[in-house]
Amino acid sequence: MSYLSEIKIALHALTAALVIWSGCQDWRRREVADWLTWPLFVMGLGAAVCRAVHLDFLPLTISIFVLSVWYFNWLGGADARVLVGLWGLWPMAGLLGMLCTGLWGLVLILRKHGKERIPALVTVAFATAIQLLIELFRFI
Repeated sequence: MSYLSEIKIALHALTAALVIWSGCQDWRRREVADWLTWPLFVMGLGAAVCRAVHLDFLPLTISIFVLSVWYFNWLGGADARVLVGLWGLWPMAGLLGMLCTGLWGLVLILRKHGKERIPALVTVAFATAIQLLIELFRFI
C-alpha cells in the first residue's frame, strides 16, 4: 500500500473514533457534546465543497438534504452535524450510516408504531465501525 493509503486509513480511523464516541454519548445520555460534532461538521462541509469544485456533487447534495431534514426537526442537530461530516470526509461511511439508521428506524416504526425516537448516532457509529473494519481488512 502507498503512503497516501496509510494516511487515508489513519484519517478514517480518527473520524470513526469521533463518531463512535458521539454514538456512545447519544446512547448513554441522549445528548452529544458540541465539541465532538462541530469539528466533524465543519471539516465535512469543507470537504464536500472541495469535492463539488472537482465535480463530485453527491456529498454536497446529500449534506444539503441532511441539513434540510434537520431544519424540519426530523433529525437531531448532533445527528445532522455528524452525518454531514461523514458525507464530506468519508462518503461510504455516511451512506452506510444513513442506511443503518433508516433500517433501524423502520424496525422501530413497525414494532412500536412510530412512538419512539431513536438515538440515530448509535446506528451511525455502528455503521462507521463496520466500514472501518472493512477498510482495515482490505488494507491488510
